[in-house]
Amino acid sequence: MMHLLLIDALNVIRRLYAVQERPYLPLPEQLTDGTQQQIINNTETMLLQALQRLRQELLPSHALLVFDGRDSQWRQQRCPEYKANRKPMPVILAQALPALKQRLQQHGFQCFTDEKIEADDVIASIATKISQHQQQATIVSTDKGFLPLLNQGVAIYDPFARQQLTNEYVQNKFGVVPEQLVRLWSLTGDSTNNIAGVAGVGPKTALELMALGDTLTDALAHADCPKKLRDKILSQKEAIMNYMQVLSLQTNLELGLNLQELRLADVRGEPQ
Repeated sequence: MMHLLLIDALNVIRRLYAVQERPYLPLPEQLTDGTQQQIINNTETMLLQALQRLRQELLPSHALLVFDGRDSQWRQQRCPEYKANRKPMPVILAQALPALKQRLQQHGFQCFTDEKIEADDVIASIATKISQHQQQATIVSTDKGFLPLLNQGVAIYDPFARQQLTNEYVQNKFGVVPEQLVRLWSLTGDSTNNIAGVAGVGPKTALELMALGDTLTDALAHADCPKKLRDKILSQKEAIMNYMQVLSLQTNLELGLNLQELRLADVRGEPQ
């Protein structure tokens, strides 16, 4: 069986880079060229070590590092505040990315970027298609936005905690099953993506409401739904539906990838 690792590249790289940058904050751009290069070299070394560890732990046959496209704006057009609180990529890292991608490919790890598409949507589309064809796909990321894909047979691995994220993990952490997460975050808000949610609706209230029906409409129609809460949700229903669209990953993109080109070589340089 094919086992494809889909690595959320910047999710991993930015965390590794932050470890190297931290001793030089708050103004790393003012460092000497030599020190800046050392930060990048150390980041590259840590990244390659992490990738080799993933190969040893997860035993993939194929792998792809997916990078964000810079021109994907449809979510911001629907919701201008989406990710508006995100820190920009550090200048040193941004300048080093092209060379870093080349180094990754020299070590046998293919990279993919579509400037018009967010990495999350690329990963979700590939993972879903692989799973539908009864093959194994594992997403490597700490981004909770991938967790709804667990109900589609996709595996998710946190490379820093070094653990598989499961339905049980979601239930324990959020109190719902994976397919309910987008609705939960649309009600309570999602600080990671700067989604406001409904004012005054916290996790406890949202979970109580969601327990009343399989859909928001069913829950609001339930006899046990408090009138004050029903009125509040109905007054914000358009915004909630918009949040749900923004937080839902696209899974039907046609990307034109050749899976054979993603096959990893074994230690002898032969395809697995």
